[in-house]
Amino acid sequence: MRVPMPLPFPRAWTSVRLLTALLLPLGVSALSCGDDASSPPPSGEAQDSVTGQRSITRRLETGDTRARDTTGVIDSLSVLIPQGDAFETRPVIVTGEGTFRFDDVPQDTPYYLKRGSGTYVVTGHRQLDLDEYVLGREGVVTVTAGLPVTMTVEGLAPLDARPNFEMVAPNAGAAGLIVLESEPPAGSTQLTGQPGHYRSSFGRQEVIDETRGDRLYVLQSQSNTSGDLNYRSITRALSLTQTTFQTNGQATPLAGTFQPVAMKEATVDWRRSSFEVHRAAVHPLAVPLGTSSVRHTLILAPAPGGVAQGVVGYAGELLSGSILAASQDVKATVVYGDPYPATWGVVANVVHRYQLPLRLRGTTGTVGASLVDQAELQAFLSRPVEARLSPPTRLQVDGRDAQQEHDLTSRTPLLTWEAPSVGTANVYDVRIFRLYKESGEPDFTYTETVATLLTAQRQVRIPPGVLQPEQAYVVRIGAMLTPGVDLTRSPYQLNTLVDYAVAETLTSVLHAP
Repeated sequence: MRVPMPLPFPRAWTSVRLLTALLLPLGVSALSCGDDASSPPPSGEAQDSVTGQRSITRRLETGDTRARDTTGVIDSLSVLIPQGDAFETRPVIVTGEGTFRFDDVPQDTPYYLKRGSGTYVVTGHRQLDLDEYVLGREGVVTVTAGLPVTMTVEGLAPLDARPNFEMVAPNAGAAGLIVLESEPPAGSTQLTGQPGHYRSSFGRQEVIDETRGDRLYVLQSQSNTSGDLNYRSITRALSLTQTTFQTNGQATPLAGTFQPVAMKEATVDWRRSSFEVHRAAVHPLAVPLGTSSVRHTLILAPAPGGVAQGVVGYAGELLSGSILAASQDVKATVVYGDPYPATWGVVANVVHRYQLPLRLRGTTGTVGASLVDQAELQAFLSRPVEARLSPPTRLQVDGRDAQQEHDLTSRTPLLTWEAPSVGTANVYDVRIFRLYKESGEPDFTYTETVATLLTAQRQVRIPPGVLQPEQAYVVRIGAMLTPGVDLTRSPYQLNTLVDYAVAETLTSVLHAP
């Protein structure tokens, strides 16, 4: 499911992942501390130490398995201690296989847990849980170029114009499209030696290997409408267990008979107006996306292995639809096929997207923001789908209105904001974008993410090294509703959230000195 939620710790949905507590409402100076904050440290450890653990659990079609963590996350950790507008650094101490510690971390102030070059969690917890669930086995080979295939299949529903086929291989953590090189005749129900390429949703192509237990699902979807909602949903499926992708430039044959998938029905009461009412809170310049652009979307997605541990990985979509940004409230009954085992779950979400003309002077370009609501399918269908959370309000940078363009006086400014007017946020995601131009296209503004921060407070100081001299930035702050999950203690659960809501707001352009 490609959810455009902000993700300080990687999540497949984001593309939007395409990006999911039991925290009390927190004031600006409150610490995000659970019961562990006042608990004594383990025997032999100093009162000012912070301890943590890190493990990987891989979800396969045959079940979950613990695996070695070869990602290097622990080695990339450090802690930053705020000292006014500066920070002191504490290095990580590896204490065992999958365990670590930081010493000399004061207990009377939140600290910044830093991973890599630009990912931070602002927290007061003394015990951290960095455990992570990953979809797919170890040792999956990936390649940069599209992998050639040929399709010799029958049993298709009559093809519509410009058909593509979705491909999912959960055991290899693979999901993407088979893009045909030429367009078969409309109405065809079979293909013979039809050339195409596998293109992954993740920007690199996974090599399917039958000897490692990889099962390949090839899926046909078809277009449909329900009132203002236009959507595509799975109707037929082909399961292949004896396929290994070639990496020598030769095409891998995909052959078999597609089978109809039992169709299910779902009725969504989509209160679009409850999202639209918060558009001005996103930013005074926010406008709905044009009819020729991405529209407000509805997605139903499979959850491999069920949702007991959250949504593990991305395995394509059962249904993907959209309404015009100008649509009214929609009550739509949709049909979709689910070819996966009954033990898998289904998660649904809606995403409302807005664009803002935030760019370098004299150029074109926009920056986007979203409001998201997501839940397990049955819970999603049992209530009106409406905004459970509105964007943060009263954004300020060093005490000035952050939704006005400013020249900053410091490269470590203090960002503050007020709570949403609707709902109670458990945590805030702060994402910092640098605006820049390419020499080949000097009239267009590009964006790149330079830092992300998770915090349960309503303020954050940008750490040193994030903002570079004489560069321009935009900051997006997302209020997040994460029932039952404390992301400031277990940040990798962000990648697996089932029940959540997100509402984002943006600053205007901020120029670093």
